[in-house]
Amino acid sequence: MPVFKERRIALLLVAVFLSAMLVWGPWGAIDPKTEEALGWPSQYTRGLRFGVDIIGGSRIILKLEASHITIELATENTDQAYANIRAIFEENLYTSVIPIDPESGLWIEEGPPYDPSTRIVAVEIGVPVTENQIENLIGDYGEVLNVESKISEKWRDEVKDSLQARVDPLGTLGVQFRSLGANLILFEAAGLTPEEAKELLGHQGRLEIFIENVLVLSSEDIGPVDLVEYSLEHQSWVVPFRLIGEGPEKWRIYSSGKAGYPTGIYLDRPFDAIVILSQQLRENAGLIYDENARMLYLDPTLPLLVDAVEFQENFSYDALEFLYEQRGVKTRIILLGEEADFKNVLGTIENLGYPSIENAPERREDWSLFKWVLETCGLKSMPIISEGVAGKSETRMVITTGGGEEDEKEAKILREVLARRLPVRISYESETSIEARLGVEFLKEALIAGIVALLGVWILVYSRYRHWLIGLAIIGTMICELIITLGAASVLGWTIGLPELGALIIVIGTGIDHQIIITDEVLRGGLPGAKMVSLSARVSRAFAVIFVAVATTIAAMTLLAIMGFGQMRGFALIIITGLLIAVLVTRPAYARMVSAIVMRRQSKAISS
Repeated sequence: MPVFKERRIALLLVAVFLSAMLVWGPWGAIDPKTEEALGWPSQYTRGLRFGVDIIGGSRIILKLEASHITIELATENTDQAYANIRAIFEENLYTSVIPIDPESGLWIEEGPPYDPSTRIVAVEIGVPVTENQIENLIGDYGEVLNVESKISEKWRDEVKDSLQARVDPLGTLGVQFRSLGANLILFEAAGLTPEEAKELLGHQGRLEIFIENVLVLSSEDIGPVDLVEYSLEHQSWVVPFRLIGEGPEKWRIYSSGKAGYPTGIYLDRPFDAIVILSQQLRENAGLIYDENARMLYLDPTLPLLVDAVEFQENFSYDALEFLYEQRGVKTRIILLGEEADFKNVLGTIENLGYPSIENAPERREDWSLFKWVLETCGLKSMPIISEGVAGKSETRMVITTGGGEEDEKEAKILREVLARRLPVRISYESETSIEARLGVEFLKEALIAGIVALLGVWILVYSRYRHWLIGLAIIGTMICELIITLGAASVLGWTIGLPELGALIIVIGTGIDHQIIITDEVLRGGLPGAKMVSLSARVSRAFAVIFVAVATTIAAMTLLAIMGFGQMRGFALIIITGLLIAVLVTRPAYARMVSAIVMRRQSKAISS
């Protein structure tokens, strides 16, 4: 029987062919970032993801916008005063309130949340605030002593872990998060533009659902978020999520008799901001503006629940008066429009004295002006309450995004944001593109080094066994093992960076060691008296040694994959995958090849 008809060899060839097609990926488009960094080789590696060192990427510095507030409680009934202040913060600032030690800044896990002798309480909240804003909120319940833009180490680490889980839950994409000082996090990702990275990272994940402008459900009512799916009922991609705690009962009460009514589902609604836009943009977007309520309306009965001010050439007197009045309540202004729209009013806006003036999210090509305004105000979906769910204790709800390809991508991002909600708001300090540090020159050098290494291996193997076919079998098996491992990385969506390249080299080196063990056993039996041992028994003995070596390596790499993070996990997973492919596919095939070579040589010797 020809060796290529042997099932182990056939399995190897099929695996190599499928893996090569997966790596090549002729059905997919060439990634522009990869093409720019690698040139022509990018045409044959469409199925692979490469790391920052090879193709570049994006670097973004995120600011965690938390605040430490120190308050001296009112003299009478301090317990009630603290409880009232906490409730005010949670209801008006939509944030968690954590008592902290004023001296160390650490969370108070046990004991009273304030010093009873001094009546001083310090809390950490997940939004930026001003002293004037806090004074207006707490009134006579206490006196504000200090407000700092600061975050505890515990919250910072929690945010970093949540962002890591959003972008790279398995630690195989080469994403890096590092802390920079007290409230900054450095984010690096391969192949992403800053805009793509911001789309995923730029949300805190605070969800609110309104019926007739009444807040019905909020983040604490939201439980597990299911996988994105296409809904034939809504003709749209949807993000399903489940209600927990009091959520189902709240929905039953507030939705009773509301069949046919629209709901407003908001993500990170800018409740602490005023949106400023021109009258022309508002009219072109098809919106209505109520000057008395300072609010935009989708139709006469459906408002966007964000304070807004419009202008023509300049602000009206009433609009300016409103902006001045809100300085102690709102902490930021969001400019919605192009830079040229604000040329006459920008100086006035800057003189208002708001802590922060921000631009609206950059308008995407597929966004209409209407969609742009909705995105700025945080309105994600407006599903109609159906007869089947109105007034019923529902446990499952959906957010609709639309039926297109971009809508599917938006739904997946929305799902990741909701599944890994953050306890604090984040903003961008800086964003830059990272140039490829290696790229095509590195690829050329690696290719030359690979050819020299293969030639060296063949020479050493030939000098040991004096048989050129054995050398070719070892080299061919090495190449097959490399292709199959890359194919597996393509299927699993793993990023190939410097650590993963190092892991591939280790897998190939380990493969040569194992093939030499098999070859020695097949040719000599490895022990005195081995000539009496059958060929199949020799192969079995070689595999007994190989299985033990592979098992110990996989055990060590499994621990590294579980306990490691980022690039260390990718390094470990590539080694585990390569070794499993080796013992299941390539080692048995090589053993069959070298056995066939030896049997052929023995038959020739007998016939001669």
